[in-house]
Amino acid sequence: MVFAPVLQASVAAGVAWYVAHDLLGHAQPFFAPIAAAVALSTSHVQRSRRSVQMMVGVLLGIGVSELLHPLVGDSAVSIGLVVFVTLLLAVALGIGFVGEGMMFFNQAAASAVLVIALHRAGTGAERAVDAVVGGAVALVIGVGFFPAEPLKVLWDAENGLLRSLLRILEQRPAPASEGLETDPDTDPALTASHVVHRALTALTQARATARTSVRVAPRRMSMRSTVEHEEARVARLHLLAGGVLSLLRTMIDHAGEPAAPGPELIAEVQEIARTLRILLDAPRPWRDPTVVEARARMQALVDRPLPGDSPQNAITTMAARRVACDVLGLLADAAGERG
Repeated sequence: MVFAPVLQASVAAGVAWYVAHDLLGHAQPFFAPIAAAVALSTSHVQRSRRSVQMMVGVLLGIGVSELLHPLVGDSAVSIGLVVFVTLLLAVALGIGFVGEGMMFFNQAAASAVLVIALHRAGTGAERAVDAVVGGAVALVIGVGFFPAEPLKVLWDAENGLLRSLLRILEQRPAPASEGLETDPDTDPALTASHVVHRALTALTQARATARTSVRVAPRRMSMRSTVEHEEARVARLHLLAGGVLSLLRTMIDHAGEPAAPGPELIAEVQEIARTLRILLDAPRPWRDPTVVEARARMQALVDRPLPGDSPQNAITTMAARRVACDVLGLLADAAGERG
């Protein structure tokens, strides 16, 4: 649902213009609404980080352009030179929190270009104030009034990963919306790896957003301990993702052998898929009946004797049991959180 963040970004842009133009009297404070809208954008993910990176990047671009403009003018060569110097400085200064991702670098370069191209629209000091106004409005609206809901952000990302793993276990190709190669000649393990690692990246971003939200947003600080408990599940999900990819690779490697995975192993994989489906369809946080049912299914699978017909079947079955153990670990964290 993007309506809420889109509405917040739109309101922030209008408020930023009002503060800079009507209250501070700046003639063309375009940096203020741009900064506010870009910082909030259409997602709750990492808003506080985007706001800070945007402000620092814009201030750097403005500063470099204001210093160099009297020397280089406003030609095409001037713009290229200013962007070159700005990005070099951004690379040198963009370390740690500020330099993560591309927001800081992109905003620094864009601001440098705007200052050169629109050098008559206000002074350097006004532009810097406008950028700060836009960033401050974004922080107030996006972090103060409407901070991210940390548990929802985490649960959405967790479900996205579980959905990707379920698709692999059910041997369904990646949807076209993933933008990945689905040609039948493409290695299915490679395609699955791309899909899973995209979901893991989204989960990592969600984790950072949730952690920041409970630390800097006053309305979310009371949820810090709850989010810390939820974060324990993230590590388990990384193990589960690795286990599913390993199981897929093992099954592919043994598919052409005489002792290819038989119906018993296929049934075990389907049982794991059914369990993930139960978890996906259940409301969050998972209730006791959901956890009990899923745990019983996985424990029964783990307790089955290993097949003795061939080493290949035993290896593949052990990979499936490892996935089942990872699901059990995930459910243990859920039970601990409720306790």
